[in-house]
Amino acid sequence: MEGLLGGGSYGVVAKVHKAGRYYAMKVYSDTYLQQKGHQSCLAIDLFQRETWIMQSIRHPEIPGYVDSFSYEAMYCLVQDYIHGDTLATLMNLGYCCQEKEVKNLLCKLLTLVNFLHQPKDKKPALVHRDLRLSNIMLDKQRLFIIDFGLAYPLHHIAGESFLMKRPPAKTGTDVSPSYLSMRNDYSVQCDLFGAGVVTVDLFTNAADSDESLHWEQRISVSKPFKTLIRRLLGVEGEFSSCLDALEHLRAIHE
Repeated sequence: MEGLLGGGSYGVVAKVHKAGRYYAMKVYSDTYLQQKGHQSCLAIDLFQRETWIMQSIRHPEIPGYVDSFSYEAMYCLVQDYIHGDTLATLMNLGYCCQEKEVKNLLCKLLTLVNFLHQPKDKKPALVHRDLRLSNIMLDKQRLFIIDFGLAYPLHHIAGESFLMKRPPAKTGTDVSPSYLSMRNDYSVQCDLFGAGVVTVDLFTNAADSDESLHWEQRISVSKPFKTLIRRLLGVEGEFSSCLDALEHLRAIHE
């Protein structure tokens, strides 16, 4: 093991090395879940679900499945290692995005999400359900989506029943009920909302520093793009699908 890449509510991700190659290995354990306060979750259930989902996906901008195994009460999911940084890391380093670049990144993101939402070969239609800066990576000009721990197949009642036992994707006293409602939805609207949150957050280092202001007052963007963001967030109507949102974005993307 080369070191930790990160840790979340349900598991940790380590950088591992074998036969001259690096991999990302996500580790689930009941001990870790209990430490995080997730007494109702079983590590083996989370591990099996994410393993099944990753085995079904084949896309160059999504980490490929490599292997899965258990060892001493730990459940390990091995995936391709992605070079680069998460958008969260870049924002913390002071990376500053202007409207044109944000549109560019959003176009790449929605293209990937649209792929997830469409069934193809052995891959069912999937919703990621946890789109945020820390789950999106950039390697030069390539954008990747990572961490499918909250993903589930669309229109899958058994999967929905299982996920309902799990805590919200994000909690806290500063989070509104409407935010939690959208984050914990089981439809394509959850991913569209997540893409909207990512879009607003990408302006973090170019926004007005007065955090008491609403995001629409803090960031300076064109009216058509602001309307699109509002629709992604569900505050000014909704897009019927990810493809619908993507087509609207392309129409205003210069």
